[in-house]
Amino acid sequence: MKPSCNPADRPRPLRFITLCVAVVLAFTLSCEVLPTTVGEDGELSVMPASTLLVGVGATVQFEAEFILGGPAAEMTAAEESMTINWSSDNPAVATVSAGGVATAVATGTTLVTANTNGFGSGSAPLEVWVPPEVASYEAGQTHLGRASYTEYVVGDLPIIISAPHGGSMVPEEIANRTYGTTVRDTNTQELSRSIREALIELTGRAPHMIVSRLRRTKLDPNREITEAAQGNPFAENAWSEFQGSIEVAEDIVTRDFGSGLYLDIHGHGHDIARVELGYLLSRNDLTRSDAALNIPSLVAKSSVRALAGTVDITFAQLIRGPASLGALLQERGTRSVPSTADPDPDGGAYFSGGYNTARHGSRDGGTISGIQLEHHFPGLRDTVQNRNAYAAMLADALVVYLEAHFGLTVSRPGS
Repeated sequence: MKPSCNPADRPRPLRFITLCVAVVLAFTLSCEVLPTTVGEDGELSVMPASTLLVGVGATVQFEAEFILGGPAAEMTAAEESMTINWSSDNPAVATVSAGGVATAVATGTTLVTANTNGFGSGSAPLEVWVPPEVASYEAGQTHLGRASYTEYVVGDLPIIISAPHGGSMVPEEIANRTYGTTVRDTNTQELSRSIREALIELTGRAPHMIVSRLRRTKLDPNREITEAAQGNPFAENAWSEFQGSIEVAEDIVTRDFGSGLYLDIHGHGHDIARVELGYLLSRNDLTRSDAALNIPSLVAKSSVRALAGTVDITFAQLIRGPASLGALLQERGTRSVPSTADPDPDGGAYFSGGYNTARHGSRDGGTISGIQLEHHFPGLRDTVQNRNAYAAMLADALVVYLEAHFGLTVSRPGS
């Protein structure tokens, strides 16, 4: 996976909280403060209990904590002068300084141990992951992240599709998220693969495809990293790999075509069976007249801002006119909103687009415009046959959309 280049726009490198080396001695309180004492029984724990370093030279500082388990006794001068000796059982993977700072050397695992003079010892596992260098990204190649949590299949079309919520992996090393949405978008990973195959069948070329294989209870790649990973270093790395893979695909599309289209694939459970296309425009925005929708402030906040600045039709026509993606899908038999037939949600539930659409669309710059596609389940995501039928409709609509708005002809000759 390609590292971040622009701190404002690119995936953030993993950051670890610096921990000071300290020994915490428990003490007993009654009506008055009693002398702090140390018994013979106790346990030395090393923190963090398990962590991940990404990249050669990455560091994390360990701390040791002594937890008493025996009867109290008055502290002695020897106890106050307790020392800790740190070591790594595999220095070829990571070294540890005298102060407990571990430094990554190469991919692998090691055990970081704290030995004390009279208070026992404690250990914690440490994993180092050094992403493999990629000389060049070739169409058809599959690049897997650490533990195969993220999958990136390189394409050669100016289309990027991602599936953040369709994964099923539930590794024990990642604790369940304790807040935020955790519902899985069933069959959206399979739907993304069907769309990829349909585009190959129609054009002879493939879109870029990025998939999170983790269940949403473990990671939500459609949120910023704090909510997405909730402090788990293994989930944080998977988030960075997912976002970084999209960035790689965007760079390739920009280099090869100048501009392109990003589609974030989701599933919804709303009452109305229709595809919801999110442009970062709210339901209230879409209830406006075409004239009111065309105002510069709405164009500027949309995920297709760059595309709107290059087409020879109005913004409202791009969003819901006859050549809009929603209208093209509607023509092929899939009800969609916004479109000419459904210009706004008409009071119904509607997803306008999330973190990925905002980050990878063109609202904040760049030439890759983005749309979030929310798909109903019955009749579309529920069976292989229905997924494939819809994927064929979407592929055909995308070919027309690219030619009409990007000036790119991607269909097979004679098709």
